[in-house]
Amino acid sequence: MTSHGRKLRTLPLALYAVMSLASSTAAWADAQPHPFVLTAYGSAPGGQDLLTGRYPAALQQLRASGHAPLDAAAVSANNCVALAMTRRWDAAQSACDAAVREARDARLSAAPWSAAGANSKDRAIAAAYSDRAVLRWMSGNARGARADLDEARVFAPQAGFVVRNVRALRAQALKKVTHGS
Repeated sequence: MTSHGRKLRTLPLALYAVMSLASSTAAWADAQPHPFVLTAYGSAPGGQDLLTGRYPAALQQLRASGHAPLDAAAVSANNCVALAMTRRWDAAQSACDAAVREARDARLSAAPWSAAGANSKDRAIAAAYSDRAVLRWMSGNARGARADLDEARVFAPQAGFVVRNVRALRAQALKKVTHGS
């Protein structure tokens, strides 16, 4: 969708990173035809560390960032991603819930006359739901993952991260059925 060095116009402060989630080996991840993706905000605290796979460093930056961020939803989203990638399920669930809530609140407070602003807010909500869906899948909650991806599709049905995660979830469900897991 974008390179790591560019900011998106429709989603300020955002960069998208593909992160293979089911294994710690790069060779296994490269072999997956439909990897899940998480959305990281490169300009928010911890963002650059997330994009380069330094999750503990990202968590440290997020803890040090204080509680007055310019974009609370982006900070919560980065926290969600970092905690998910370090498999801190309960804390990640709380952070992902906060990211969804803060993204929705930001949408409600957006200027009603700005279509571009509404579109970027919708994409931010979709990203938060999509990240929470990946967390839920990682922690064994396939039903919750499907529900969150359904919500993400309401807000940004054509967003690359939503489309990829829907494909990944379908592939995982098919794999489960065909392998009897």
